[in-house]
Amino acid sequence: MHAKMEDIARECGVTKMTVSRVLSHHPSVKAATRKKVLDTAKRLRYEPNALAKSFSSNRSGFIGIATPTDALLGGAYFAEIFKGFRLGIADDMGYTFALFDTNSDSFNDGTKLGKLYRQKRVDGLLVVAQHTHDRFLDTLAGDHHVPMVVVGEKPSSPRVCSVSCNDAHGIELLCAHLYSLGHRRIAFIEGPPPEYVATAIRRKNAYTKFCKSKGLENPAWYCQPGNFSMGSGRAAGLVLLKARPRPTAIIAASDMMAFGAMESARELNLRIPQDVSIAGFDDLPTAAERCPSLTTVHQPALEMGQRGAKILQHSLNTGESPSGHTVMEISVVIRESTAAPAS
Repeated sequence: MHAKMEDIARECGVTKMTVSRVLSHHPSVKAATRKKVLDTAKRLRYEPNALAKSFSSNRSGFIGIATPTDALLGGAYFAEIFKGFRLGIADDMGYTFALFDTNSDSFNDGTKLGKLYRQKRVDGLLVVAQHTHDRFLDTLAGDHHVPMVVVGEKPSSPRVCSVSCNDAHGIELLCAHLYSLGHRRIAFIEGPPPEYVATAIRRKNAYTKFCKSKGLENPAWYCQPGNFSMGSGRAAGLVLLKARPRPTAIIAASDMMAFGAMESARELNLRIPQDVSIAGFDDLPTAAERCPSLTTVHQPALEMGQRGAKILQHSLNTGESPSGHTVMEISVVIRESTAAPAS
């Protein structure tokens, strides 16, 4: 037989109302009492009735993750973000994540996503790689008052809470590193079209701005399209490395594309970094394990996800709307894939 709240109350010598307040995370219960109730509930293997809890609390028990799945799902960046989400939401909160594709007809604008909240299908949203136009987000935060945190991007709207990093500065640092080594023919592999992922255009603009500031040669073909996948990095790398004059260095807007560019160099019997330097962005766990290991920008994806989830959890606990912009630090990790160009 399953334990009930009455059983926990009797074991702890408190009222059923006190147990209910502890299990619903009400802030009025003393810390010692809260710990005693939670320990007893765990010992008795208490399992709350999820449906009854949903009705009584007027909550769904779901946190929605809104993202363009064809651009990110299955990628290492999203995996790190999602791992951070799981770390950021305490297990005893009893929340389950639900994924919504912002490229689908069902959830491709703020009004449609807002219905999820109005219909009590989700209690809040974590938005990853949202569309570039802020109206999409303003509709959610302003018109529908959805508890929401955007992760990985800093929208211009002050009404939208976000956690991000200064990725444009990361590209500038990477360019400066290659320039200091003596590279003057630096090519770039772009991310997905900006209507899908806002960071892509910002990283490309940072690269273009640096080349212009240093008076570097920057023909149009030095910027090749990609979509953050290894295959797109390989295809772009083959174009760049077969061209003349060949770039002496390639920056990819993601580590996965940098891995693809490294494969293209091997196919053409080019050595890294002796014949071409290659750098990425993200600092995925596998970047250090490559041969040669990859120079890249460390983007704190896991930490961004964790911080965003904690902000949303606080909002759901207190009823206060998420607010503010958190910008986390980034850095360049110099490894074996970059060196001075051959004379």
